[in-house]
Amino acid sequence: MSTRHVRAVDRPGATARRYLGDGVYVVFDGFGVWLTVEHGLSATDAIYLEPDVYRELVRFVEEEARRP
Repeated sequence: MSTRHVRAVDRPGATARRYLGDGVYVVFDGFGVWLTVEHGLSATDAIYLEPDVYRELVRFVEEEARRP
């Protein structure tokens, strides 16, 4: 994996990393959301969610939570 994406999480102005659980961390960079997966030493994977994609993810979770 390219370290270019993981370094973007450390941009000035980004929020502090927050641990979500299961090795997943989240950072808001002022525009989108970075999700990183870490094994204790460094990030092994990263996903960047732009605002539209983040909203779709939230909508998906809300819809699924309402299912019987």
